[in-house]
Amino acid sequence: MPDSNQLIDIQEVADTFGKSVESIRKYKNFGIIRVSDKRGNKDLFDRGEILQIRDRLHELRLRGLSLAQIADQLDLVQQEAQTSAARPAANPPGSVGTGDRPYRILIVDDEEQVRMPMREYLEGLGYAVSEAGDGEEALGKTFTEKPQMILLDLRLPKVDGYQVCQTLKGNPITAAIPIIMVTALDTTPQKVKGIESGADDYVSKPFDLDELAARIRMVRRRLQPALGT
Repeated sequence: MPDSNQLIDIQEVADTFGKSVESIRKYKNFGIIRVSDKRGNKDLFDRGEILQIRDRLHELRLRGLSLAQIADQLDLVQQEAQTSAARPAANPPGSVGTGDRPYRILIVDDEEQVRMPMREYLEGLGYAVSEAGDGEEALGKTFTEKPQMILLDLRLPKVDGYQVCQTLKGNPITAAIPIIMVTALDTTPQKVKGIESGADDYVSKPFDLDELAARIRMVRRRLQPALGT
């Protein structure tokens, strides 16, 4: 963890970038900047890391890249640095897999027209994707297919998303699987209930597929040391 003297709040980050706080929140949502610590509800960031990203971000912006593409480029730099410091990676830099296998994601939504574009997009990025149309099927596939992440709608037939999340997070076999809730239920009480159920992140419908991919990367990066992947 960085020295507490190195930690700055989101307003200081905004001042460092010369941007608004809302712009910095967008950078955080895309995984461009990362929260280093929390004090109460306040996000804190490492000053040294922010300065490095600021300089790199300016260069990438001049190349006309989108925020999602910038997040990808920063991920590549980080992965290359980690690979140099540790053992050689089995996958090339930027790969979404672990070892020689693609990273497995389970999409849970009762609407096929929602699942299909998500599946096609994520498979295009190299993920291995499976689907479930209700909460009961989601629980079954989690235990049989062992996904490495779940994108979970809340309004589901048979067993709702809150119950699915609570069940999986309450079972030691599945508790470590990250769950991103993807739903149109976006009021504050519903978000709080989702987080209290054990969700690792929350994406509101309608959503941009690039932002969803950035959230997936951000959750993977945040949980990487705990999962050992």
